[in-house]
Amino acid sequence: MKKKLLILAMCLFGALSANAATWVAVDSGNPDIQLFIDSESVKYLSTDTCTYALIYKKGQKPTKIVYAISNYSKDKVGIIRVEDFEPDEYDPGYYSKHPRAFMKDINSNAILRSAHNFALAMYHEKNTDSDISMNITNIKDVSNHLPSSSRFGFTEEEYQAYVNNIKSSILSNWRTNINTVNTKVTLIISINSDGSYNGYRILQSSNNEAAKRSAIAAVNLTAPFASFPEGNEGNNILNLPITFEQKLIKKFVK
Repeated sequence: MKKKLLILAMCLFGALSANAATWVAVDSGNPDIQLFIDSESVKYLSTDTCTYALIYKKGQKPTKIVYAISNYSKDKVGIIRVEDFEPDEYDPGYYSKHPRAFMKDINSNAILRSAHNFALAMYHEKNTDSDISMNITNIKDVSNHLPSSSRFGFTEEEYQAYVNNIKSSILSNWRTNINTVNTKVTLIISINSDGSYNGYRILQSSNNEAAKRSAIAAVNLTAPFASFPEGNEGNNILNLPITFEQKLIKKFVK
């Protein structure tokens, strides 16, 4: 598999050197599918929306170029256009000017979810000279975000077990680096009773874009979550505070 990826990457780099493309391998989650995203093509149209180009190849089928768009406040992704890959006709800038697409939830397609999260991780690099804030959300009201076990119908044991399971899963998907050391970010994540992800709000942060980005990506990678414990399915939404704290050699999700 690694050999195939290397060969395809070499072909891409050779064919597209004049187009200033930087193709980065992305884990598609499928060993039969090779996926690359052009990091140079990632263009933020607004705080929460960006377009980008993907190379997609499955088995011996022809290589495809996919122009996509992601919306991070709604966790949705759409395909603007798909066509056979022709290096001489590759032009992601053209499609970023016409980003109309039918948007789907990122959890409906693991491949597009991988690309979606990669593009999100590029936010800081693409906006280092911008005043745009990452404080995007589709949670309208989280003033009463601390749930009581009685209000939600959970027993105390059920609630703690449910929350601990979510935090443990998020911790396993949290990717940090030297740029996120000594930071703390608290998100309010909104979860429906069936475990589907409803969005988030940044409640508190260390004003470190890399830390914010990694926390949001960890939640995106973990969703959807477990459904509410049996007997609590009728409850609608749980707005749950999650704190990401990284020390020099340790990190915590609490």
